Amino acid sequence: LFVECKWQSKVNAEKILAELKEKAKHVEWNNEKRKEHYAVFAKSFSKRIKECKCYDLKDMEKVLRKR
Repeated sequence: LFVECKWQSKVNAEKILAELKEKAKHVEWNNEKRKEHYAVFAKSFSKRIKECKCYDLKDMEKVLRKR
């Protein structure tokens, strides 16, 4: 699981995912066999994308209220 956290509003998840995929290339662990998953945490998103999990403050608030 590769994760990026941005303490910003209206984050461009597509741009962050592209940067995260580049960073993931530098992780030398099970490169041939691993299945990569991506997530982005931010205050809010300008647009969510399906290629990674996007969590904003409202999502985290929902999770915390369930406890």
